Amino acid sequence: MTRCGIDRIADFSHILAGKRLGLVTGSSGIGCDYRSTIEILHEKYNLTTLFAPEHGVRGELQGGVQVNSHVDKHSGLPVYSLFSDECSIIDAKLLHNSLYMPSQEALDRVDAIVFDIQDVGSRYYTYPSTLFFVMKACAKAGKECIVLDRPNPIGGAIEGNSHREENFSFIGLTKVPIRHGMTLGELALFYNGEYHLGCKLHVIPADGWNRSMYFEDTGLPFVCPSPNLPNQNAIILYNGICMLAGTNVTDARGTTRPFEQFGAPYINPFELKAALDELHLPAVRFSVTYFIPTFFKYQGEVCAGVQIHVLDRRAVKPVELGVKVIRTLQKLYPEDFRFKEPDNGRYHIDVETGTDEVRLNRKSADEILAGWQKEAAAFEHTRAKYSLYE
Repeated sequence: MTRCGIDRIADFSHILAGKRLGLVTGSSGIGCDYRSTIEILHEKYNLTTLFAPEHGVRGELQGGVQVNSHVDKHSGLPVYSLFSDECSIIDAKLLHNSLYMPSQEALDRVDAIVFDIQDVGSRYYTYPSTLFFVMKACAKAGKECIVLDRPNPIGGAIEGNSHREENFSFIGLTKVPIRHGMTLGELALFYNGEYHLGCKLHVIPADGWNRSMYFEDTGLPFVCPSPNLPNQNAIILYNGICMLAGTNVTDARGTTRPFEQFGAPYINPFELKAALDELHLPAVRFSVTYFIPTFFKYQGEVCAGVQIHVLDRRAVKPVELGVKVIRTLQKLYPEDFRFKEPDNGRYHIDVETGTDEVRLNRKSADEILAGWQKEAAAFEHTRAKYSLYE
């Protein structure tokens, strides 16, 4: 069975012992004994402080919701927020704002910040951005950063373009492909190496994992890494269907199958299913569905669309799926389908995909994907420099 960094701390006690520790974690931070990382570190070491990323240290908050500093009821430890609702604003200037970093008050309580949370292998996800800013703050304050690594739940495949600097935001902070095929420990090494953060970094790697493995191969307990990623199919599809966040089509957040279905009130689901079937996309099939979101986009309205059935997670190409779904919607519903209006001068879809190619519709999906795949292949050489796993 795979062992995560938290399960190997006895072998790396010299890194943790004798220090005042802070911990960035969420509900997915658990050991193979099903206890939380908070509980384990509090019992074995001098854990003084908790830091809350998006969704909170206990994973109870929805995406984009303000995380307030408070006292954790179970451990009695102070919790300092690393996620404000301002983090959701698409504004490159915010990348230099202290709201992304631990406060000086919090940093004064620790000698090192431990990072243990399950990532999902996607550039859109905010946990890697939180890690970047924690490392930046540690370097500035002379603190250490210790990453307890976990597997990439969707293996080591790389898909999509490298991000463009003009589109950097909290949902895409560095030049990695959409599906990067790295772990958080490797991303931390990449950040230090490519962005010259100067952080005193320690990575406690996972044991018994390689890039051919998906989460179900690890034997590890599964906890949703965030409220709208309840299972493995949702996690793999997220890398493509999350592109719909920049459109007036819902990715089904607010339903029991987020990212496994999508729709809108104006869609004819039978027409959409037929068009998607004609694409013969690898390892997925589509069925007609209707749903009513209880929150987020189209709350309380009947939406029609399709459910995505994953036949083989290893063969799915979610980035290709996302681009081709958008092109299909543009073709079928030219009068109804639209991208969200710019936020602080930038379109959400551009910030998310890293480029304006999808929005401008000057290239076919295949032309876009061919260019993106060249960038993904080129990134393999960069990833190799920071690789911890075969």
